[in-house]
Amino acid sequence: MRTDIVKNSPASHDALASVENAAPSEKPPVDNSNLESWLTVVAGFCVFVNSWGLLSTYGAFQEYYQTVLLPTVSPSVLSWVGSAQATFIVLIGIVTGPLVDAGYVRPLMIIGCFLTVFGMMMTSLATSYYQVLLAQGFCAGIGGGIAYIPSLAVISSNFSAAKRPIAIGLASIGSSIGSVVYPILFRRLQPQIGFPWTVRIIAFITFGLSLIICAVLCRHPGHAAPTRRSLIDRRAILEPTFMLYSVSLTCIMLAYYIPIFYVPTYARTSSLHTSKDLSFYMLAIVNGASTFGRTMPYLLLGISTSGSKSSDKNASNKLVKPIYILVFSTVGSALAMFTWLAVKNTAGFIVWLCYWGFLTGILVTAPTSIIAHPILCPDMNFIGTRLGMMWGISSFGGLAGTPIAGALVDLETGEFWKAQVFGGCMMVVAALLQAWPTFRIVRYDRRAMV
Repeated sequence: MRTDIVKNSPASHDALASVENAAPSEKPPVDNSNLESWLTVVAGFCVFVNSWGLLSTYGAFQEYYQTVLLPTVSPSVLSWVGSAQATFIVLIGIVTGPLVDAGYVRPLMIIGCFLTVFGMMMTSLATSYYQVLLAQGFCAGIGGGIAYIPSLAVISSNFSAAKRPIAIGLASIGSSIGSVVYPILFRRLQPQIGFPWTVRIIAFITFGLSLIICAVLCRHPGHAAPTRRSLIDRRAILEPTFMLYSVSLTCIMLAYYIPIFYVPTYARTSSLHTSKDLSFYMLAIVNGASTFGRTMPYLLLGISTSGSKSSDKNASNKLVKPIYILVFSTVGSALAMFTWLAVKNTAGFIVWLCYWGFLTGILVTAPTSIIAHPILCPDMNFIGTRLGMMWGISSFGGLAGTPIAGALVDLETGEFWKAQVFGGCMMVVAALLQAWPTFRIVRYDRRAMV
């Protein structure tokens, strides 16, 4: 069936989704056991280390900047470095997504890897705030953003709907590994060899991972779509389901980085008064706990669909759905932000960090695995564009969230409750916005079973 004819008809979104979902079934099924497909997961793992892994380490960098390198700069201003890095990682997808659909995976991966390594090398030479902002915030952030969406698009196109969340979850473990190893590496090496060489060692690790990324993903040059592609899919803007889903991610990102960026500072300046060493290791704890959130829910999802030899379409209609996982984790994150207010001792805070870390792992991976659903992306030829738009819209939350929190935090008195309440409220709003997309997806899947 020709989908270009249906797209121009006045049919409802449900009918459009049904037709678009039927088209891919005429293509050969994706071989999930193919070695080449799993190599893309390995490359995606390295991309996550070089993008989200480096970003999640910024809490350790900010602590150093506040106390040693840039003590006269306020925490709110310093937060703009991490916020800029976070924003570019997802905002650049607005440009790279359509380029992926147009078949430019290879040059995107090379440019992205180069900028990430170059940005960290320049960070090692930085001595002032604007240099740190340009090198770590802009250059490394843009480099990570250029490589991030293409790697997700390649993984998504190499796995079926039942295995896609598992593949993306396994690749995203790279973020947890990077965000555990890098803070410890930074903390142990910086007092011994100094800030410049510590950052250079991190840059050399990034370079080694970049070689793996390019060796694998540059073998996937991509295939240009039959139609000319623009940066924005205008149909998506007119779809309330897609826009509500994307705006909900914006609210999530407004709160997501608050604990990650401020964990070391909170541990030292609040009523906990932990040692400097322990405050750095707490960042590693929260990032390590996210590993389980990135894998366990999707492994359970895989188990729920592996017991049957039904088709991929029927397997995706099982009870456990990625959208359920996202909604439950968003509600759980809202509870986490508010229960943070009740933490009064170090042991309780470590338990809270494990809980929050588990949830953050889900919040990063679930949106990407959900976007390929026919309700949110009726045509898989536009998966890169939709991914870029989704993360591009949410990037504004990552840009504004931590500076707002920095303005709400009072380091002199160790009061963080305003930032905690702000984060909790944003998570509540995100959960409410996800209600309609969840309803649409569930209704579509139920009709597909008939």
